[in-house]
Amino acid sequence: MEAIDRAVYYLNIKPRTRKQVIDYLLKKEYLQEEIDAAVSELEKYHYIDDANYCRLYFEMGFEKRRGIGRIKRELAEKGVDKQLIDEVFEELEEVPDQLEMALEEGRLILQGTDTGDLDYKEKQKLMAKVSRRLASRGFTADIAYKVARQLIEG
Repeated sequence: MEAIDRAVYYLNIKPRTRKQVIDYLLKKEYLQEEIDAAVSELEKYHYIDDANYCRLYFEMGFEKRRGIGRIKRELAEKGVDKQLIDEVFEELEEVPDQLEMALEEGRLILQGTDTGDLDYKEKQKLMAKVSRRLASRGFTADIAYKVARQLIEG
């Protein structure tokens, strides 16, 4: 199977970044020249399009209530150039309010927890837990702490 056919097969499963396709073809032991030719051809016809991949990934991340930091980190881990990530982010027409998203996520984390009967130490532990969970979802530390404080202390 030629490198371009193998790459198309891989891309048919789901969209991929340029780096993911290159890594896949390297793993399948294609020569670098074959990989370069296949990737170039696929980019020419927009089968590989890192900018579009970023736009779609931001939309999906926002739908899953992920913070901007996490989305950008995941895109970088997938091999997308950081400058391109920032450019695409700046061009986004709609970016959900991070504080509102974090509040929604914080409420889900605390669902079923009665914070009214907690003493100071227990509230601090719960605030730390909520802050950590929000930070792991990609929200900035100041937003995570603000939300945790607002939800637990009122």
